[in-house]
Amino acid sequence: MSTDSPAAQLVERLWRVYAPYQRGRNTSDDLASMLAILVLAKFVQSDGAADVEFVEWWKRAAGESSGRASVLADIRAAVRSASRHPGFPVPHMRNQDAGLLNSDENLEDVPWAADFIGMLGRGPDLDSTEWSDVCDLLLDRHARENTRTAGEFHTPREVARLLVELAPPRAGDRILDPACGSGVLLAAAAQRIAGGVDGATLEAYATDRSNPWLATMNLAMHGVDRPVVRASEPASLFGGRGQGGADLVFSNPPFGQRLGPVEDVGWPFGRPSEHSADFAWLQYIWSRLSENGVGLVVMPAGAAWRHGREAEMRKAMVSGGALQGVIALPPHLFTHTAVPVHIWLLARGKSSRLPAADGDAVVFVDASGLGTQPPRRSRRVLTARDRALIVRCFHEGDHDEPGFSRSVSYREILEQGGGLDPRWYVGAGQEQSAASDTDDLFGELAGSAAKMSRSSHNLAWILETTRLPRDGIVPQHARLRDIVDGKVSDVARDGRAGLLLAGPSGSLVRAEDYQEAGIPVVMPTDLTDSGFDEEGIRRIGEEQAAGLGRFRLRSGDIVLARRGELGRCAVVREAQEGWVCGTGCFVLRPPAVLDADYFAAYLRSAPARTWLQARSTGSLTMKTISLGVLGELPVVLPDLSAQRLIADIMAQVDGHERMLREQLALTRKIRRDALHGLLSG
Repeated sequence: MSTDSPAAQLVERLWRVYAPYQRGRNTSDDLASMLAILVLAKFVQSDGAADVEFVEWWKRAAGESSGRASVLADIRAAVRSASRHPGFPVPHMRNQDAGLLNSDENLEDVPWAADFIGMLGRGPDLDSTEWSDVCDLLLDRHARENTRTAGEFHTPREVARLLVELAPPRAGDRILDPACGSGVLLAAAAQRIAGGVDGATLEAYATDRSNPWLATMNLAMHGVDRPVVRASEPASLFGGRGQGGADLVFSNPPFGQRLGPVEDVGWPFGRPSEHSADFAWLQYIWSRLSENGVGLVVMPAGAAWRHGREAEMRKAMVSGGALQGVIALPPHLFTHTAVPVHIWLLARGKSSRLPAADGDAVVFVDASGLGTQPPRRSRRVLTARDRALIVRCFHEGDHDEPGFSRSVSYREILEQGGGLDPRWYVGAGQEQSAASDTDDLFGELAGSAAKMSRSSHNLAWILETTRLPRDGIVPQHARLRDIVDGKVSDVARDGRAGLLLAGPSGSLVRAEDYQEAGIPVVMPTDLTDSGFDEEGIRRIGEEQAAGLGRFRLRSGDIVLARRGELGRCAVVREAQEGWVCGTGCFVLRPPAVLDADYFAAYLRSAPARTWLQARSTGSLTMKTISLGVLGELPVVLPDLSAQRLIADIMAQVDGHERMLREQLALTRKIRRDALHGLLSG
């Protein structure tokens, strides 16, 4: 949008009068109040006759703004009066006890309101201003100014438009966003439908309880009549999700979100891990689609190639025909993060809305090279031409464009282990290893070599194309103890506090307490980079373990060695739930701002191990650190989505290393057998 447009000029002036009051305030609440004022101003302009009561109240508020006499009282009176009008888009606005509508607040509690209303009255000609553009620009400006993300990012307008252009909504469609944030995706969908949208057409849930009011105002500014946005926890959505009903789902769920304990509610493609909600969102959205429904979901890139349970769920989705396409978008599209994202196109029965997905195939588009980065802008922008190139791959039937797009059979995807990163299949990703042509004697080794070749290629793609920011938003450095104690974030707002403690003393678990069967007790020698080594692990009785409650491990904890090889650690999974932290270890229960897998990878890094070694005590062969020293460890703490991406990449590296070790073991076996054959033949 041109910076010379009436909407851009108005927003610049409005933000300029708000900026002096911004520091230390809840800017999300302020933004919702701004949009409420704009909803009222728009209604006054379009439906207000000169002698109507709410118009008189509005004029009085605008006229008195310079004197600050009773601006809030006049605005509240105008809202009450307008809400009784049959054409007012948010009739329940008068019942909201939020922001500047809170009857307990006075002008000093909302100090910017008078200047804001005054500037709105003195701004460019409102008759030539597109109100929806004003709303969009205010949301963008707020996203740039607000540094709090907690894994949930404002969806840029051009990304929202891309999703809507891929599956254009039609009048009468039932449209859902189960994690609507500020309502940007639903607003883009509403704008696409000619003739306006009734609020009953939209089903919207906000996972951040500060967002429902903001999203409601945003939808009203985009022509949605009587919008309703409900606050809901993800667990309640997943647990009582129901079936079908949505013709279209547009969603950008929170990144880096920990799911926690999940019930078996009939997940169609497999029970998701507690450590990542990504596949819970994908399965919930697919379950909510109608018979010919389509879901377009923004996902972190790691969801396309993470190992373990998620790989099995991807295979099930592909085999079940739930996936029509995956689009890799460029990095730096979102404010405050350089993390690249993918768009997953989900469908029931290969929906006719996306005619590209004919047969047993998935369309992959590598759009990671698109976008432009305007001068003095911190993020890239997808132009209309960029979006048209992507949309064409799905609507014009020609899916195979070298270096950009390709239709890939289910069989090939499953042979690749269910990986869904478009970069693996487009361009160089189509090359196949010739290692499988070796003779039968080395057949098994050749198969391993082919697998290694694919893994090497995929890993190279990930490492070469993933870039984290080196300037702009700099990851903060903090002491581990401060992170655990919540001193680097608002624990009450972010959710989960942390815990850091040493294992039980020798007097609580004595040598004679160990037995053949029972509850495992984790020692430093039981920790490996890939988890826990149960061979030779010690055990105690259930009754004794019950008395060590504070040392019992939970899924998502990190067990760290306090002696021996410093930096050795493992993340507790569901299989280790209820085990006991031993005397030679520490247990860290990370707070909401710290991803367990990221911290484990960070702790294993050379800088962290060097720092711990330099502050250790004991002999050269048995180094030891104290709990106090561990608490002083400086930790690089990027945002949660970046942490998750780093952890995913390191997991890919770990998986590649395991393949190398397996291949080495196989080579040694062949060497032994070949020598035996030569000597005996």
